Amino acid sequence: MFLLAWDLALFRAIHLGLHHPALDPIMMAFTDPGRWKLPLLALVVVLFLTRRARGALALLVLALTLTVSDQVSAKVIKPIVKRPRPSVVVADSHPLFGVRRSYAFPSVHAVNFSAAVPIVATVFPAATIPAAAVAALVCFSRVYVGDHWPSDVLAGIILGLGLGLLGRKAFLRLEQNARRWLKPPAAEAGGAPSDAP
Repeated sequence: MFLLAWDLALFRAIHLGLHHPALDPIMMAFTDPGRWKLPLLALVVVLFLTRRARGALALLVLALTLTVSDQVSAKVIKPIVKRPRPSVVVADSHPLFGVRRSYAFPSVHAVNFSAAVPIVATVFPAATIPAAAVAALVCFSRVYVGDHWPSDVLAGIILGLGLGLLGRKAFLRLEQNARRWLKPPAAEAGGAPSDAP
């Protein structure tokens, strides 16, 4: 009961207490960028491909990691937990995207964005803080717009980071193996072959 009361109190503090007309479009954009979604995805792809083969491999691992994180959270956990969204339960909520009847736990946005951070940080170390900041704002926006309980988001962050670290480990292992596979035979033997007869 204490945790449920804490969840409700924090939801109210963020969703109702911080509500401001100037913040609404910003938080809605972090939750759903709308027509900017495809251009932003294209930008991410281009940025990864600037790292050539390493970036292409990381992009593949990122896509696979996000596929797993999305399916595990949306298709496995949500139907098991069956937690209603706060917009369904809290009578005085004002969900910015309307009342949604789908399940709440965990936040798929939180899972996916948190899963991306370790992989992005590995390929672009200078982008670690910006990537984490964007993920945090997306997570915060899910409570602000009224779609999730704070605990949905917290669980999503924990699950996402776990899956993201597994994805990072897989990427580093694949990268290491790729270097070994692509290494010239002469280098493996300890030097270039002699031209002497």
